[in-house]
Amino acid sequence: AAGLSISTAAQAGVTVHNGDFLGATGNSNGFEAIGSTLYNGSAGYTEGGITVQYVGRDLTTLNTLNPVGKHSWTPLVAGAGYTKISLANGGDFSAIEFLAGNSSINWLTNAKLQYQLVQNGTVVFSGFVEGLGNVYSSSLKTIGFSGTDGQLFDEVRVQSVLGDSFRKNGVDRLILDNITIAGPLSSAVPEPATWAMMIIGFGAVGSMVRTSRRRQAYAFA
Repeated sequence: AAGLSISTAAQAGVTVHNGDFLGATGNSNGFEAIGSTLYNGSAGYTEGGITVQYVGRDLTTLNTLNPVGKHSWTPLVAGAGYTKISLANGGDFSAIEFLAGNSSINWLTNAKLQYQLVQNGTVVFSGFVEGLGNVYSSSLKTIGFSGTDGQLFDEVRVQSVLGDSFRKNGVDRLILDNITIAGPLSSAVPEPATWAMMIIGFGAVGSMVRTSRRRQAYAFA
């Protein structure tokens, strides 16, 4: 608990965190199952219930930039767009955290993370976080967002481009790793399999009650 960060900004139903605040809670995608040097980022990649997709020019990710584990999400040379993060089941979530950095050696020495938080196709919060490290000279930075007052998200868009605002076609050099998403991770409506188990359970309880009543009736007979 002592290693968790204090939130650094809160407005419009969103708190921005500069450090680990989720810990091991929730679903996690570390890109460790990619399994190859190059991966088609525009096709999307799912791990741990989290889907990551590159929106823009058809690019690949490069796993030789591996600040954490074997792989990271890194546009080859540079991207021309942004990375979209969502739950694989399309559900809502209340918090997200990830490691972020910049892949350029001489460009954007003090890079920024530009972001948009989206709910039902509408951008509910946007901005930038300063101080992304250059992966060749420093470690990745932990950044996160959490909804307040019931605010949920179903998509997060991130990039590292020149300037302070999000641009869908900007020259992007963002590196991502170790994405964690926390609840609510599914709908409150039970899945069909869950309904089946509940019905079986209710039937078993009913049977036990009937058996108990018969035994009592025999005892008084």
